[in-house]
Amino acid sequence: MFQKSVKYLLVVVAVQLLIIAKTDAQTFFKNHYKDRFFTVALGTGHNGYFGELNYNNNIRRGFRNLTVSGEARLYDRVSARMEFTYFTVSGEDRFAPDSTFERQRNLSFQSRNFELNLQALIYLNGYPQDFRKRATWDPFLALGVGVMRYNPSTLLDEERVFLRDIQTEGVQYGNYALVLPVGLGVKARITKFLNVIFEAGYRFTFTDYLDDVSADYVQFDDNTIEQRLSNRKSEVPIVNTEAFDALIPGQPRGDSSNNDAYLMLN
Repeated sequence: MFQKSVKYLLVVVAVQLLIIAKTDAQTFFKNHYKDRFFTVALGTGHNGYFGELNYNNNIRRGFRNLTVSGEARLYDRVSARMEFTYFTVSGEDRFAPDSTFERQRNLSFQSRNFELNLQALIYLNGYPQDFRKRATWDPFLALGVGVMRYNPSTLLDEERVFLRDIQTEGVQYGNYALVLPVGLGVKARITKFLNVIFEAGYRFTFTDYLDDVSADYVQFDDNTIEQRLSNRKSEVPIVNTEAFDALIPGQPRGDSSNNDAYLMLN
């Protein structure tokens, strides 16, 4: 309930900020059309996924996203930014400690995703009306709304299988989910015309199936692909007898009380 309340509050705040920015944009554009208040950025970084298949919520190493964005300074301390990101997330129960419920559950996934969002950026420093006179360090807060396309998959007999089509929990979910980006960052002035941006962005999502794990085990016929992918406890030795006995149809496979989320460090 708390997470849902936070999400709706962020939507309201983001919409209000964009309305404020739009109200003042016309005058700002008229006075500063020739100034360099439009910027384009290209970036990459690390991802963190928060869901059922990441026992310690670790951030995966390596460059796992690619981002392209365009930003327009609409007001003294407010910008609008449109951002497109390709990113990958993954999780595996095999990294959980031995004897844990997760290690016995033995599920895994990988998903290659796309995200498109619109954000309001609120800067600490006011715009100096001249791009060349901008601050050396310019911290900002980012709030917005976006949409993500996701498609979780896993390996079975060394072949990649897309899990949405299998319906491992008997649930049909879509390809797209609403996301609410929240971020903190800073722009560092490198040259007269070049910035470097450091940013941490957290994504609240409106799906718990980013990793294809959410609710309870369901009954499938033995040795079908649905049964093999839904319950993989027998593919590893018994490391937790209590968990092994509990991983049956009608019992929890995931935790449907919280949606999945992810973090980008760029």
